[in-house]
Amino acid sequence: MNWFVLCVKAQQEKKVADILTKMQVEVYCPMLKETKVWSDRQKVVETPLFKSYVFVKLEEKYRGIVFGAPGVIRYLFYLGKPALVRDEEIWDIKKWMAGDSKDLNALSQLIPGSEIVIQNGVLKDHKGIVYWINKNNVSFFLKEMGVSAQVKLRDVV
Repeated sequence: MNWFVLCVKAQQEKKVADILTKMQVEVYCPMLKETKVWSDRQKVVETPLFKSYVFVKLEEKYRGIVFGAPGVIRYLFYLGKPALVRDEEIWDIKKWMAGDSKDLNALSQLIPGSEIVIQNGVLKDHKGIVYWINKNNVSFFLKEMGVSAQVKLRDVV
């Protein structure tokens, strides 16, 4: 069995994945949790990692079954054939997604004034004091160098 890429209608990824799962098709639709902020409230919403795409694993002869789900447009093609995704690539996405949620947990524990240690990049193993945090980045002050720096959240412990 192979992983194929389905093109689906905009903002229908999760719905299509749910319907295909009920049809007993193996589906993978990686979702990111994001905090949306309005003037009066905040809400955590799930958005697809790949907009308008869903991965399905099935045998070549059963490819047509997916068109029974509303919202499915077509398969993604590459060089005139349906695009195939290797199992290793799906596992890599799943591992990356699991690590991304760890980043979000780390962000929730960071507060201005806390000490961090950089794990990756040019500033690896340097310590700093957090003074500003946003969705993906952490700004901090490096005491030993006397400078401010900003790194991606995933590079911080």
